Amino acid sequence: MPKGTSEKTYPASAQQVPVDPLETVVVASPSGSFISLPITNVITPMGVLALDIEPASPFEEPDMEENATRCFEWISVGVAYRGDELNEPETSVLFRQGGWEPEHTADLFQQLIGWCEDRNVDRTLTYNGTRFDVKHLLNWAEELEESGEWSGLSSGLKSSCPNHIDLAKAATERHEDELQDGQPILPDWLAYKLENIDNDSIWYDDYDFDSGYRLEIEDKFVKGVHVGQILGEKYVEGVQAGLDDTRTHQELKRLLYDYSISDIADLFALYDSLGGEQLEDDFHYPIEEIER
Repeated sequence: MPKGTSEKTYPASAQQVPVDPLETVVVASPSGSFISLPITNVITPMGVLALDIEPASPFEEPDMEENATRCFEWISVGVAYRGDELNEPETSVLFRQGGWEPEHTADLFQQLIGWCEDRNVDRTLTYNGTRFDVKHLLNWAEELEESGEWSGLSSGLKSSCPNHIDLAKAATERHEDELQDGQPILPDWLAYKLENIDNDSIWYDDYDFDSGYRLEIEDKFVKGVHVGQILGEKYVEGVQAGLDDTRTHQELKRLLYDYSISDIADLFALYDSLGGEQLEDDFHYPIEEIER
């Protein structure tokens, strides 16, 4: 928990919430009279969480073979929740609210855990989370614990994101023959393509940046490497400079928001296409067991 706040506990995920057996509910009987019946328990529906982090590398260029957490700083996290397969997922993007100081990383954790606690999460989806998203989240959490910024953060994170399923592992196993030399996992865009899922790209021309605002990016659409090398750092610089209300900063934030949503909104379709609940047998990677 961030400094200066009281200790917080994290309830374990559960499908049944016991209530006082003496509590009653008034219902109509077949004869038309009203009777009181005891309430024994309340069934709480559970749902699926999807998450995807966006980091930047303002201090050290990462070696992707090493994939060391020290090379990354946390910019935002896209989150989505599906409580019912018949309904559209609820989505949001949680952003860093300040500079690179640890308290702003702690604030992002507070946003993430609070968002998850407001929903009944039964399982958590990532794409390549064992090697990237969850790995770095756990390392950042441990750094905040060791510095005294937030005691017990790792436990809170694990409770908020239970039953982790890495869809990259499932997609790679199904389409192993599509891997290029040296590729450890199937790229997400290729997984969507092979599973016939329309995953939209985010195009720079759709955003109204000032003519003098130089991104120095030649590609027409947004890539993760752009966020890591340029866009994420520019966003934080804008926050630090108090540019939140300027059009250019708002457009940059909108671009980052849309890019994050494009990364997570279709994870549920990919989950269903690859096998849904059946994936839990072979592609469940408990957070506490992820190699770091």
